[in-house]
Amino acid sequence: MKSSYIKPLSIIIISCVGIIVYFNTFHCSFHLDDQDITDNFAIRNIHHLSDIWAFYPCRFVTLLSLALNYHFHQLDVFGYHVFNLMVHLVTAILVWWLTLLTLSTPAFEENSAKSKQLGLLKEQRITQHANLMALLAGLVFVSHPLQTEAVTYIWQRAASMATLLYLASLSFYVQSRLLQDGQSSLGTGRLYYIFSLITAVAAMFTKEIAVTLPLMILLYEFSFFETKKNLDGRRIFPFLLTLFIIPLTMWLTRSSLFHEIQDVSQGPGGISPMHYLLTQFRVMVTYIRLVFLPLNQNLDYDYPVFKSIFEWPVFISFLFLITILFCAKRLFLKYRLVSFSIFWFFLTLLPESSLLPAQDIIFEHRLYLPLVGYSMFLVSGVYYLLEKNTIKTTVMVLTMIIACNAVLTYQRNKVWENDFTLWDDAVRKSPHKARPYDRCGIFYYKQGNLPQALRAFNKAIAINPNYDSAYNNRGLIYYNQGHWPQALSDYHKAIAINPKYPAYFNLGLIHNKQGYFTQALWDYSKEIEVTPGQPEPFINRGNIYTREGNFPQAIADYNRAIEINPQSAEAFYDRGVVWDKQGHLTQAISDYNKAIEINPKFPEAFYNLAFIYYRLKEYDKAWSNVHQAEGLGASVDPNFINELKKASGREQ
Repeated sequence: MKSSYIKPLSIIIISCVGIIVYFNTFHCSFHLDDQDITDNFAIRNIHHLSDIWAFYPCRFVTLLSLALNYHFHQLDVFGYHVFNLMVHLVTAILVWWLTLLTLSTPAFEENSAKSKQLGLLKEQRITQHANLMALLAGLVFVSHPLQTEAVTYIWQRAASMATLLYLASLSFYVQSRLLQDGQSSLGTGRLYYIFSLITAVAAMFTKEIAVTLPLMILLYEFSFFETKKNLDGRRIFPFLLTLFIIPLTMWLTRSSLFHEIQDVSQGPGGISPMHYLLTQFRVMVTYIRLVFLPLNQNLDYDYPVFKSIFEWPVFISFLFLITILFCAKRLFLKYRLVSFSIFWFFLTLLPESSLLPAQDIIFEHRLYLPLVGYSMFLVSGVYYLLEKNTIKTTVMVLTMIIACNAVLTYQRNKVWENDFTLWDDAVRKSPHKARPYDRCGIFYYKQGNLPQALRAFNKAIAINPNYDSAYNNRGLIYYNQGHWPQALSDYHKAIAINPKYPAYFNLGLIHNKQGYFTQALWDYSKEIEVTPGQPEPFINRGNIYTREGNFPQAIADYNRAIEINPQSAEAFYDRGVVWDKQGHLTQAISDYNKAIEINPKFPEAFYNLAFIYYRLKEYDKAWSNVHQAEGLGASVDPNFINELKKASGREQ
């Protein structure tokens, strides 16, 4: 086959395999952190870039992609999944391209004389099959079942998008180096260098894992361009500056991750940075097992926290990891690609497996970027291991691994179909962990199965008596059953465990119904302090201000609710009521009409409009709105109808 056909064919093959194994994901529901999509009003308007930035500055690019999805698809999961898969396919193609570029670097070509003298021709032999090796690396990456969490779990596109930009930046950089070293197409080389810098900066605002990119470029230089003694600092310096983007952004904006690290280390059941690091030694061994044997995958691993280096699981894991790194160093001369791939795996794990504690000790999507190193390691490792055999043997072995992984990926994606299939799987695999039961309870609650939901929340609390979410969710059950004292007790328990837990709104609902309006006002204000990006607390607080006659404050709260969610029919209606009470009928009519525009089945808005038009003596409009309200099931005051008949001359 002509080489001109190899590259597009490789791209087609990688894309087809990716589409096949993820074809059953397009209608999988939102899960867990996807509430940052469904309940996130910051992404509801693509034109409000400041809101998107304020929500999570370090992941602005990720949120911008979600805002685009919402703009075109609202909450239809199909569009989100198509986008996630496209990101995954492009990333896999970049794995193929980076592998191809790597096999064209000086380490594989210019060192042939030295290699002949040392009898080390292995690195050069693999270049004869560069196209095939690159294709296989891309296929290993696109088909691996551990990638399902970053592809099928919509919010975790943060990991896949950051990896795409990370790989794009490194690939553009390598291409620019190859063009400049070849003393040809220097202008094109500079253009690739600029692209590399742009994608590097974009990666830094996609997910924090991109922070290792400048270090990876240095590692790549030392591994494949042999510039240990004469590294061009001017070429590397701009990338080193990008090292400061993420920490500075986190510090200046006090981003979500900044607070999460603080909460994890200082909050209830907190994990100190040192304990987190010790636990990560064991976690990294689990990660290595999963990449080679991706069986018994789990969204919510029940993982112990280790507190001493001398606990045998930690000590043995530490020795195992040190041994791998030592072997990688020893393999560097003979098997440079293998060695580089091992270092890639560990370097890219550092942001989430070091001293900075995360909410979850282990998560499969954290392997998305490290799996680039694994893909190159597996392909080159199998090639060198079977070098005495024909290339067909290598292809056969790798094809079998890819095929097995593809089947496992397709099967794993079935688990992500909905919240029940996902969390029921987690309950079976982590029966002594509270969160899977809590999430199953939420599923039952949404389905209206309150007894089953209550059992699930009780089980979660029995496992972890300090689980704030389970108390809050059980309180919702009691509230819906009319057991307000039990609901209040659970809401207070959730807040006692975690003062930042957003259960104040639920407290406000009960206090409001009980007539304790001052207490409800405090509850809603506290909820606004904890979760300032939700419109409901502003609406409910505004309603209390309206009841008290504090119209300016009520208007201010309704304005803020509308600013957060311009599609809140309730906020427009409630603001219209305040304008109506103050006699500002033009503003009231505008707000009632806006509420109807958003929600055409809003009988109260039609009814209030009828009253206004009656006062304005526009009787035809008044009758029209009365009929609309009646058609939607509104209870119409007979006295008002009689007055309207008299005034309009319709009285018989």
